Amino acid sequence: MAEVKKINVGPALTVPLALARRGGQIVTDQFQKHSVSEKVTSLKEHPTVDKMLKKRDVAGTVFGLVLLFHGAQFRNLFLCTQVIYTFCYDRVKGSVLSLYSSGKVAFEKMNEDEGDESKADAKAEAKPESNKHAAKRNSKAKAEDSKGVDQKNEEDAAVAKKVLKVMDSDKVTGVFFELVVSAIACHMVMEGGLATHAIIAHALVKATKEKIVNFLDFSEHNDLEVWTNLLLSFVLYSFFGGMSLVAPSMAFALNVALVGAQLVSEHGLRVVEGMGKIPGGETAEAFSASVKGLALLGGLVAFGAVWQFWALMAESGMGWYFKMLYLPAYVAENVVSVF
Repeated sequence: MAEVKKINVGPALTVPLALARRGGQIVTDQFQKHSVSEKVTSLKEHPTVDKMLKKRDVAGTVFGLVLLFHGAQFRNLFLCTQVIYTFCYDRVKGSVLSLYSSGKVAFEKMNEDEGDESKADAKAEAKPESNKHAAKRNSKAKAEDSKGVDQKNEEDAAVAKKVLKVMDSDKVTGVFFELVVSAIACHMVMEGGLATHAIIAHALVKATKEKIVNFLDFSEHNDLEVWTNLLLSFVLYSFFGGMSLVAPSMAFALNVALVGAQLVSEHGLRVVEGMGKIPGGETAEAFSASVKGLALLGGLVAFGAVWQFWALMAESGMGWYFKMLYLPAYVAENVVSVF
């Protein structure tokens, strides 16, 4: 039997490899030319940035209030952010950092090779040369300038191949896989099926368990601490899972209210502490752990849950002025909803 003739795709890959090498070289040159890394470091230490970081508690408080009043209007954006932050963020971050380290090693190796070549050329130029050798070198330089496009593409592609051989292909596929998994998770959550109920129940359990534990005394069963934690988790998952299945709107409203209330309580108390307005001169952490702090959190959760549940049941929207105020989030919500 005649063998199947294979198609030579090598020339078709030369141009993309050459373009990738040139693009990477341009980016590297621009970074070095403008000292981007030094500027980023100096930007972090800039007084204005330091002031903005100190005001992040104000931003967190405002964001929490937005969730308490209008969180239900950004359902898809909220759920996608929650599922990515809870399950996907650490995995994506780890894979991206691993790929970055691999790429950094590859580019360092490429720069070392180019540095060795430039040193060799410098040594050759440092030696006294005759007219014959000078003429030979000039003719070589002219030949470099007169190279055709195909030859330059092949040389650039060869450099790109060196980089790709050093890089770990599994890390590239790992980043792509984690991004696809995150996109699938967001899509499943937005569809409103079992995945949505599971995410909402998990978020409610995670947010309430650490607060409920403070009111429970298991001192008589310290030797069974692991099992008591499992039992408490089972009870909470059963309760909130059932709520999510039977009353999904109420469960979602409670979920949004809990996140918003936690942001307001955590960051807002720090703002008040900075103003010296906390009674008794307590710290924000001490007040948050006290009965008054828990009462404040509970009141915010109750208000936010009732407000959001009423908005969902009445199918009320936002005024145009709020849409303009939340324009970036409003646009992101509509973009995410398409998928």
